[in-house]
Amino acid sequence: MIKLTITLIIISLTGCVSYEYKQKLKYKEPGLVALLDLFQGEKTRDEILIIGCTNHPGDYPNRLLCNCAKSSYAHLQEAKRRGLTCVVAIKNQAIHVSKPKIKTQTKYTKSSAELDAERLKRIELENKLAALEAKQKQKQQKIDTDKSIPLLEIISTVIKGKRGTIIGIASDNLEIAEVSVNGKTILFSSNGKFKYSTFVPTDGISLNIQVTDISGLTASQKVKLERNESNVPPSISFDSLNPLGKRVKDNYHALALIIGVESYKNTNATALYADSDAKMFKDYASEKLGIPFSRIKILLNNNATENDILLSVKEWLFRSAKPNKSDIYIFFAGHGIASQDGKNMYLLPHDGSPRFLDDTAILRDRLFADLKATNPKSVTVFLDTCYSGVTRNEEMLVAGRPIVIKAKEQAIPDGFTLFSAASNDQISRPLEEAKHGMFSYFLMKGMEGDADANNDNKITARELHAYVEQNVVQQSSGSQTPELQGDKDRVLVQFN
Repeated sequence: MIKLTITLIIISLTGCVSYEYKQKLKYKEPGLVALLDLFQGEKTRDEILIIGCTNHPGDYPNRLLCNCAKSSYAHLQEAKRRGLTCVVAIKNQAIHVSKPKIKTQTKYTKSSAELDAERLKRIELENKLAALEAKQKQKQQKIDTDKSIPLLEIISTVIKGKRGTIIGIASDNLEIAEVSVNGKTILFSSNGKFKYSTFVPTDGISLNIQVTDISGLTASQKVKLERNESNVPPSISFDSLNPLGKRVKDNYHALALIIGVESYKNTNATALYADSDAKMFKDYASEKLGIPFSRIKILLNNNATENDILLSVKEWLFRSAKPNKSDIYIFFAGHGIASQDGKNMYLLPHDGSPRFLDDTAILRDRLFADLKATNPKSVTVFLDTCYSGVTRNEEMLVAGRPIVIKAKEQAIPDGFTLFSAASNDQISRPLEEAKHGMFSYFLMKGMEGDADANNDNKITARELHAYVEQNVVQQSSGSQTPELQGDKDRVLVQFN
């Protein structure tokens, strides 16, 4: 800058510069030479700007800027910024700097048909809006002048167990706005029908049903729901006996004599359900003991006289048994009674007399001896009876005798297994809910498989007795305890 100033001063003083000096200076200081030309009047200002291009790019007008852009990068950038169209050659490459073209969008002009269609649509919408507003205004006028309360009709009330259901219908001259029960809004159909269900407590429930129309007018009705419960005490129930189910191995040589005596010829004291026990046990003898139906004999009531029983033992069993091969089963449900001194125990046939036991009843020891005489493989006896002189329904068999006769314990022959319904001084009771003797019911229930404690598909005498004893003691509150004598490990039921 200092050098330039000094040079200008010299030029100003001398007033001239030689042509040769200007040529040398042109390559070193082109801007200075341009200024000299300006001072000497040889060049105009625009020409000097183009030649020197020394001024700030922003000082140049558009028409001169592209010329300087050819030799100055700064001027080139300024031309780009302004969007000028300049062609500059840099190292054999042509760079085009141009002002971006603004894309113009042709405006779409709608046809007259389209304009008419839009006008008609607008008119249609305006008409619809006007009609809607008129209808709304008319409806509001009706609401403002409405004085008719809505109608509420309860069609039915149904109570099923603990649930109550109300069905009704609401109507109005205008429109139903809401249906509520005890202040809670419920759903209703377009025709006003509604259905409401609720829990009904033991003491019943009162419901206030209210209907409101769009005018705010209301109608209500109270409904009382009460459960239809009778004061029935809780009941005890037992499963029905069912001998079907698990199949067992067939025991072709086995025999069964089944006796059931409920009504007696010489006493009014009945053995409640004894004949039902016998009839049911016949099926268990077939299905659970595996005895062929043809080898099962049953004696009931008046067909179970002393003569019938003795003939069945001495003839039918004796002739049908296969020595050392036949398992013999005896089932007796009926009255039993002991002698006055308790030494002998008797089974009372249909025609037996409690007063003449020696002459009309069957001595238990004699029965066992006759059975042993058949030379069986084994004998199993089920006695749903007692010897106390008191019946299942706690009647006395012999008037004037002590209330309870205690029979003395008696031994049984080898090879025998004896199930007794009660100990010698207890009563053999019925199970009223099952309509069977208590001992007989649980005996047969256990044979279904319930007594198989270890689930080995076998029921031994020990397992069956344990099951019967547990249930009979529970149901009799300890007043009846079944007993077992003989071979406790003998397998009675063998499932396949």
